[in-house]
Amino acid sequence: MNAKLAEALAQAYRAAVSKSAKIKELGITPNMTEEEADALIETLAKAKADRDGGDWTKYVKGQEFYIADPKRGLITFAGKTAQERIDYEYAEAFPDVADEDTMVSELEALMA
Repeated sequence: MNAKLAEALAQAYRAAVSKSAKIKELGITPNMTEEEADALIETLAKAKADRDGGDWTKYVKGQEFYIADPKRGLITFAGKTAQERIDYEYAEAFPDVADEDTMVSELEALMA
């Protein structure tokens, strides 16, 4: 992408900081074993059930996505450098703040 949009960059920074803090809080590492990830997912699902009510097993899929999704999960995010975190979150925020002309321009640059 050419020059970054300030609003998208600000959103990217806030999202990266939030995820990074959660990674640190939960002790997530990019090389967690499947067993460690499963234990964390179960703990989080039970905590959500205690807070929101219901059977904890209903919350497992959501926690699996949040923690272990190969593209968007916190384990994957933990393996990124600071710049990669900002770049990833910027790409997520860009369509929410860019006008159509800017989006077309960026897409054309990618296609060139």
